[in-house]
Amino acid sequence: MSSSASSTAGTPEEQPVNDPALTIIDPELSAPENTTDEVETEAPIEAPTRVYLHPEQLAMIQTPEALPIPVLQRSVLRVSYVPAIMPGKWFNRWHERYGDRVQLAEVPVREARGLDSLHQDLYLIDPAANPAAGFATESAEEGTAVSEASAVSEAPAEATEHAPIEPKHVPENPFAHMSIVRPDREPASTDGEKYHSIRLYEELPVVILPVDHVLTVLDEVPVEELAEEFLLQPASDIPAYEEVSRTWRESAGRIVPEGLTDKETIELVAAGVGLYIVPMSIARFYHRKDLTYRPVAGLDTYPVHLVWPRAPKGEPRSEELEALLQDFIGIVRGRTATSDRGSETRQARAERVAAEKAKAKAKARAANARREARDKKRANAKKNGNARQHARQSAKAASARRGKKR
Repeated sequence: MSSSASSTAGTPEEQPVNDPALTIIDPELSAPENTTDEVETEAPIEAPTRVYLHPEQLAMIQTPEALPIPVLQRSVLRVSYVPAIMPGKWFNRWHERYGDRVQLAEVPVREARGLDSLHQDLYLIDPAANPAAGFATESAEEGTAVSEASAVSEAPAEATEHAPIEPKHVPENPFAHMSIVRPDREPASTDGEKYHSIRLYEELPVVILPVDHVLTVLDEVPVEELAEEFLLQPASDIPAYEEVSRTWRESAGRIVPEGLTDKETIELVAAGVGLYIVPMSIARFYHRKDLTYRPVAGLDTYPVHLVWPRAPKGEPRSEELEALLQDFIGIVRGRTATSDRGSETRQARAERVAAEKAKAKAKARAANARREARDKKRANAKKNGNARQHARQSAKAASARRGKKR
């Protein structure tokens, strides 16, 4: 009988339909619609929040897929840079020195958008909370609710309906704290009243031309050789070319296309429409097999600057942010890892400087005391007429000096 009972209990088909143990306790065999409701209730809790970037800032980024949303949310310092700039050595140095405690976001922006990235708050939109509202992230905790796989490019179509972002001179939580720009493309970056600026390096000007162009026989093209060549840029941008080509341009009457990006202009060069003078890094960045480039003699170099907004008078930045900016400045200027400039507070920096000065003064006083004692001994020996002792003291002093030189 026991075997029969055990056999019946192990076969669900033979259980009574109205068995309360089956209908109430066992969740596996409950009604299918109940299971569906339970899953739908738990799914929003387990699923990551789909936070995305405001469409204006999404359009500002050159490669959105390379900039995950969690990186933007967790970053404490953000540095933007325009196309063809290669700041990898500085970013890598930052990650080596400070990456364990301060996350840096590398923000690649489109041409001539470096300054724009400095004057907007980081604007992230949470459609789960309010599809028409945005918010600026300020803490690392907010980034923990976002999936690592979420990228900037995941913005839904309705994101285009959001209101424009209002520019600010110094945003509280900027899209980028600093930017690496080309002053020839963004002249406002040289305004010393609005921006701090550090010249990082300069680039050679080159002319991009088809591989079968006659000027490719030259290793370096004098600007005079371009006097009768059509450049796909305003002549006023290149004063030396404007001067040597004035007669030809007046007779040719060709119109320079406007509003094109570097990539679009280089496509016109490949089509044989004209030539294009750019910094060497841009020619390399947009390299094509049917095009080449040559350095141009007689033109000014193209500078590359690191810029960041000046804080308004009476509204200084926080000491923590100012220290981070000084840390990055120290990296681009080549400060060593042992340098404490930037990370320390103003009070700590003042105390360190005072201690260093006191130590230097104490060392100078000790050296002066030793020198006075030595001179006194020599004078006493000479005064007492002890020539042998005087000679011994002089020889000892000379030997000590020679030892220090070694």
